[in-house]
Amino acid sequence: MKAIFISVVLFCGALTQTFACSTCFGNYGDVGGPPPANVQHLAVAIWVLMFIVMSVLGGIGAFSFHLWRHARMPTEPYDQLIDEDLSLYE
Repeated sequence: MKAIFISVVLFCGALTQTFACSTCFGNYGDVGGPPPANVQHLAVAIWVLMFIVMSVLGGIGAFSFHLWRHARMPTEPYDQLIDEDLSLYE
């Protein structure tokens, strides 16, 4: 019973850290007005970081597709391996 109580207390204590502050949550005075400049700048920064991360992941995906496509292409006749009878050299 003690273990369950301690688990519940720790879980509820950790939940308080997930609540947003007044700047991010939007508690900035008049409710109907536009958000202050710092909140707008934070939103722009988040979108820029999302764009950068998605660009990098898109580049990795495109390069993987490029490698997959070229791995499926048949090789030229002069690049193909020729099976030789190597028993002559033993």
